[in-house]
Amino acid sequence: MDQVGQSATAEPSIERLLDLAVYAPVGVFVTLRDDLPKHIKQGRQALENRVQLARFIGQLAVQQGRKEIAKRLDDAARQRAATHQPTDAVTETDASADDASVARSGDPAERAVTDAVADAVTDAVAIDVSTLPIAEYQSLAAIHVVQRLATLGADELELVRRFEVAHRARRTILAKIAQLQDHP
Repeated sequence: MDQVGQSATAEPSIERLLDLAVYAPVGVFVTLRDDLPKHIKQGRQALENRVQLARFIGQLAVQQGRKEIAKRLDDAARQRAATHQPTDAVTETDASADDASVARSGDPAERAVTDAVADAVTDAVAIDVSTLPIAEYQSLAAIHVVQRLATLGADELELVRRFEVAHRARRTILAKIAQLQDHP
């Protein structure tokens, strides 16, 4: 009876060992082989949806920012006209600087945003894409720009940073520039 009892307990152990060592890995492999393309497609679609949503939100933010800048520039021009200053002396950069000085008396967070907007307007007017040290900059994806940033000098990095802030404000590029500027 002892031999029969030992034989009965040995068979389930061998079967369990075969299940874990042979059949489970084969089953996982077969399942992955069949389901992997479906999971890849789902992952790609989820990522593309998030990127598309982020782009849409970014475009809305840029549009709203442009409207706000235009509104502030118009307000500054009206203030100058009301004080009888010559209108031909008003430029976009002068109006932005005035807007920034008006905000200095307000909330620090509002002042920082206003200063950043004024700097972006000034930079957008001052920097031409042809002066950037990376050829065909505007047609490059962020990953391709980031790859080229390490080869640039400090002045060139700052030029690219100012241009990027004024135009597309891609966080990937701005973060890499900040990293390179902190650790030359």
